[in-house]
Amino acid sequence: MLYIKVTSILYLFLMIALVSAEENGVIQQSKWELGVGVGGLSVPHYRGSDQRAQYAAPIPYVRYNGKRLKIDKEGSRFYFYNSEKIKVDVSLAFAIAVDSDDNRARIGMSDLDHIIEIGPRIIFNLYESEDKNFRFRLGVPLRTAYATDFGHTQNIGLVFSPYLQARYFFTGWESAISLGPMWADETFHDYFYEVAPHNVTTTRSSYNAKAGYSGSRLTVTLSKRFDKMHFGLFTRYDDLKGASFIDSPLIKQGGSFMAGVALSWVFKKPKH
Repeated sequence: MLYIKVTSILYLFLMIALVSAEENGVIQQSKWELGVGVGGLSVPHYRGSDQRAQYAAPIPYVRYNGKRLKIDKEGSRFYFYNSEKIKVDVSLAFAIAVDSDDNRARIGMSDLDHIIEIGPRIIFNLYESEDKNFRFRLGVPLRTAYATDFGHTQNIGLVFSPYLQARYFFTGWESAISLGPMWADETFHDYFYEVAPHNVTTTRSSYNAKAGYSGSRLTVTLSKRFDKMHFGLFTRYDDLKGASFIDSPLIKQGGSFMAGVALSWVFKKPKH
């Protein structure tokens, strides 16, 4: 699956609606930072696939620093509670659709639609250095996943993906490393890895996925602001060793690597 921050624009209107009430119906223009850029991605079709897709396209650059709504390099979220030690928010994640005809393991099966995950997250700030250049925290998100082709939407289960994250700021650069396990229910695993009897072939056996462990994930990001330019880079590796669906005939390799890079020009800065 492809999780990518540049798609924040897809749910920007939802976040604006949420924050409107909190800010008396008015989004404060002085808190916006807007720009445009170009991004490139190399990603597997889905976790465990041995086929990849590459993308290069113009992307929006959006930052908003409101009291409850935040849109920045960490993604987009709406805070219900925000203190120095504990934060509670609603966060989202996305995955891009896959045409099964483009994937050897899935030929003849239903396409994988776009995935939208939404749900609460608790973040515990475990440590912060005195100069605030180093932070260590624990994130605990629980999200409900929906598959959609923007004409039809279905609930495809729950995903639980706690993670430890270390963030470090140095000479204008910001880096972050996140690591954590994942679990999901049977409905979610079936959506990606089940092979129904009518999809059985001579090279693809029947398979019914179960709920449980979904593997682990390591994510590394690096970014820097150069006056009106912003550079961002991310890499992610999904390790499927021990996953409850590892025996699915749709699993073609035990790990999935993805990477992305973006360069944006900022034409509207926030007013102070």
